[in-house]
Amino acid sequence: MHALKHNTMGAHAEHEEDLDPGTRAYNSLMTSGMDFEKIELYAYAIKKYKEALVVRPYDKEANARINACRSRFQHDNKIIAIIAVVAIVVVGIVLLV
Repeated sequence: MHALKHNTMGAHAEHEEDLDPGTRAYNSLMTSGMDFEKIELYAYAIKKYKEALVVRPYDKEANARINACRSRFQHDNKIIAIIAVVAIVVVGIVLLV
């Protein structure tokens, strides 16, 4: 079974020492990615998820998290662009008045 087991403290698995090295590495990378994702550092999260894919190529969870981070990153960029446009319009109006 490849499921991650998380508790509220962010521990990787209940019996980490019982896991093979590949699973431990995967769990550590995925946990790091999730930690970056929680604080909205999507580029770093994507990097960790891609490293997890090196350990487990074609992993559905890592790929899904990469896609989610990319989507959130694009959404955040759209919001920033909208705020910038509104600021430019407001400054333009103030300068014209």
